[in-house]
Amino acid sequence: MAQMLLAILISFMLFASVLVFFIKHRQRMPYYQIDQAGCVRLLKQAVEGELLERDWHVFIGIGVRYDLEIEHLRLQCIEIDENHVINSVTKKGQTYVVFSRQGLSELQSLLEEWQHKVDYLV
Repeated sequence: MAQMLLAILISFMLFASVLVFFIKHRQRMPYYQIDQAGCVRLLKQAVEGELLERDWHVFIGIGVRYDLEIEHLRLQCIEIDENHVINSVTKKGQTYVVFSRQGLSELQSLLEEWQHKVDYLV
């Protein structure tokens, strides 16, 4: 009987130790949030041909629940990605997105619209 209680106590202590370890050392989910000024920077980089492919894919790949306007922009950018990304190019070890002329034109008009929002409406 004493051995059984000792085994239960040791098992409980081991379980509690593992639980405390994982609670203390758990990794948090990465958090990505972009604001309107960040959208302008992203669009400006796209128009100038300096948009990193990873930044583009992070932006179009993560839904935005906290701002409907940014989510609408993201959806427009997904459409541009599907129809107007023609290639990627590697410069100095970094991969950049290359858009067609029409894609650049659409990005330019989005940039102008969002630049206006940031400069005058915020």
